[in-house]
Amino acid sequence: MTFKIKLVSGLAAALAILLLVAALSYSSFLRNIADNRWVTHTHLVLELLDSLQIHLTDAETGERGYIITGLESYLRPYDDAHSRVLQNLHTLRELTADNPAQQQSLGRLEPLVAARLGELQDRIDVRKRKGLVAGAAAVAEGSREQLMDQIRALVSSMKQEEDRLLVRRSSELQASSLRTRVILVIGEVLGFLFLAAAGFVIQQEMVRRASAEEEVRKLNKSLERRVAERTAELAERAKDLERSNMELQQFAYVASHDLQEPLRTIASFTQLLAKRYNDKLDDKAREFINFAVDGSKRMQTLINDLLAFSRVGTQGKPFAPTNCDVLLDRILKNLKTGIENSGAVITRDRLPMVMGDEVQLAQLLQNLLTNAMKFCGADVPRIHISAVQDGMGWKIMVRDNGIGISPEHGDRIFVIFQRLHTKTQYPGTGIGLAICKKVAERHGGRIWVEPAPGGGSTFCFTIVGGEPIEIKERGQHELRTSATAN
Repeated sequence: MTFKIKLVSGLAAALAILLLVAALSYSSFLRNIADNRWVTHTHLVLELLDSLQIHLTDAETGERGYIITGLESYLRPYDDAHSRVLQNLHTLRELTADNPAQQQSLGRLEPLVAARLGELQDRIDVRKRKGLVAGAAAVAEGSREQLMDQIRALVSSMKQEEDRLLVRRSSELQASSLRTRVILVIGEVLGFLFLAAAGFVIQQEMVRRASAEEEVRKLNKSLERRVAERTAELAERAKDLERSNMELQQFAYVASHDLQEPLRTIASFTQLLAKRYNDKLDDKAREFINFAVDGSKRMQTLINDLLAFSRVGTQGKPFAPTNCDVLLDRILKNLKTGIENSGAVITRDRLPMVMGDEVQLAQLLQNLLTNAMKFCGADVPRIHISAVQDGMGWKIMVRDNGIGISPEHGDRIFVIFQRLHTKTQYPGTGIGLAICKKVAERHGGRIWVEPAPGGGSTFCFTIVGGEPIEIKERGQHELRTSATAN
């Protein structure tokens, strides 16, 4: 079992137990609160019963004082005690609503209290109307002691019931308090045990990891030594490769120039031979001479394209702010003759300002435009150039209505010398799109082809960086396009 599993299992078990202890503690706490509330409730009932008797006595005292003296001041204690007795009875009725026995006792007590209060009020009324002698006579004739004995007996019975409830509820309160303390103690003990177990597991893991870290340090030292040796070896090979690349570039430059001269010589003298001895040559000889001249020209084109391909990454200019709108204007002027001859329609949106090599970007766009015009099929070429923001840079698109490209050939066309058609169908060296790929990659982007809506292809390439612009539709260039083979 891994350390992670042990730790997670231990923490989960500890959490479960702590939650259980918390739930039990909470339940016991609620029970304790309820028990305490019932004990308080019982004490309140007992206090109200005592208060009832006291207020009845106060009412009698006020009544006797008024009968003896006839002073209205003795009626204020009487009135106050009278209202408090009624309030006590009402509160007792509410507090003992859960106890049928006490409700029955109250049912007997309330008429007796009402009778006693009525008797007191009648004597006061007699004193007010007839004077002291009549009031005293009314007191002597009353049944004060009999009613009060009955009231005291009922109150005593109710107090005994509440005392019994108080004993039971106090016992329950003590039991719930004890249970709560026991649960809390058990929770603390379990928490301490789990913390001790977790500390032991963590301490063991720390020892194991310290040992593993020491082993890793040893391995790192060995690896650093091997990496340093390998880095020195790679640096030496990089120098060798750099020297080799320089030599290859020099060789390519010299070879291209050295090969150009004999090719021009072969083409010139072959054409001179055809011109001077034209009347002495038959049709077959003239055909052979044309083959030789055409082969020399194609070899010159291939050498120039190879030289351009090799110079993309080595002889490019430093990046500078380049206005793609101005760049496209210049390209369209360069292609004006081909545009007029092919009858294509070129439309464009506003293009952004980017950081790049102006010469190479012009080469990229011109290659895409000439390809779009070359692979147009039987329809009039229709080409649209547009741009959209793409993350931290721009995506520029050249859409045409040409013959299209199958999705399975989407990557192949950007590989040098990879052609989808023969030279007799569409002339070219198969290097143009490979140059486009190298230019896009040098500018931190990439190039790909997508099917265009309604047929044809959309060549897309990205350039990192540039300034935001508001893209607006530009007017159509009613220029008739044709392109040089790429």
